[in-house]
Amino acid sequence: MFIKLHGVLGQRLIFNIDNIKGFSEIIKGSKYESSLKYGAKTVVQIGSEMIPVKNTIIQIENMLKKAEQIGGAK
Repeated sequence: MFIKLHGVLGQRLIFNIDNIKGFSEIIKGSKYESSLKYGAKTVVQIGSEMIPVKNTIIQIENMLKKAEQIGGAK
């Protein structure tokens, strides 16, 4: 099952939900603070890579819940 997120450079990113290791809100003082100026709100961990995206944690959680309801993913 896949979800579509919005990258900081305007691209659409499609992730397999099985590959998502975690996600975290970007706050001032964090390692990814510089991504805030590009509109990033969250970083998504895919393997060892951290990818900044414009979606909020709530939006990502809702997408994952919807994917679970549709595809029965866990």
